[in-house]
Amino acid sequence: MAFPVTFLFLSLVSLPLLAAAALGCDRSGRSAGPAPAPPSVAPAPAREEAAQAADGGATPAATAGDAAAAAAEAAPLRADAPFVELPVEGFPSAVVSVPIGATARRPVLIASHGNYDRPEWQCQVWRDIVGDGVFVLCPRGVARPDSPSASDVRFTYESNARLEQEIDAGLAALRARFPEHVDPGAVLYTGFSLGAIMGSAIAARRAALFPRLVLVEGGHDKWTPATAKAFADGGGQRVLFVCAQAGCGGAAAAAAARLDKAGVLTRVARSKEAGHRYDGPVAEETRRVLDWLIEGDPRW
Repeated sequence: MAFPVTFLFLSLVSLPLLAAAALGCDRSGRSAGPAPAPPSVAPAPAREEAAQAADGGATPAATAGDAAAAAAEAAPLRADAPFVELPVEGFPSAVVSVPIGATARRPVLIASHGNYDRPEWQCQVWRDIVGDGVFVLCPRGVARPDSPSASDVRFTYESNARLEQEIDAGLAALRARFPEHVDPGAVLYTGFSLGAIMGSAIAARRAALFPRLVLVEGGHDKWTPATAKAFADGGGQRVLFVCAQAGCGGAAAAAAARLDKAGVLTRVARSKEAGHRYDGPVAEETRRVLDWLIEGDPRW
């Protein structure tokens, strides 16, 4: 089911309603309906220690398919709107930004949100960053019981094990929905705050599927020497840390040093001091340095 374009437009201009999003990305499902556009200020900082307590391990799922994209031309991809709701077996529906008009297989970017956040907001921001030529798959997670209202439901992820399973199910649903247009190879993983924390653990286990990462405002403590080596040995290639706060910058630099030592290319990008957020100046900085992350991958 497509998200109404009119609704997204109205949301963008309804700034007073967006102020509620500043309550916090770190608070713990189904959506009550289309969400407003991304908040002008992202939710408040995640409490990483609480997230790590819920961040259990998972057994590795099936490996990714052939990394080489098929070259055959397909019929143009059609959709009623740039963002579609994707039913996912065993999980709440995901949100997907689709490359309308694509006639060849296009790569996939996973955008995992923070705590007390929404997948719609992540999809909107990442479509603005990478453009309309790729799939952006945004897993929903579970609803938080302390959401502002029934019409403004916020989400979290229970553990990295469940998020990993939800991503696998979402990728399967996406490939079934657009079989001629989804590239079967490696996936670019991005995560904000809680999504970065849990994504780091997932990528350390699944480097062949997620060899390149964008970790925004989180996910630093997961990179011990052992996990950095596991990521490198499994095929991990590049990690981009994006920070908008001084504390994040220091932790990211330490994590980058451990990854560098393991043989993984890293970069730490700092936006101007902007608080714990992923839109605005943080998104602008991410867009500025993204070419470094995707360098050498002809699919992008």
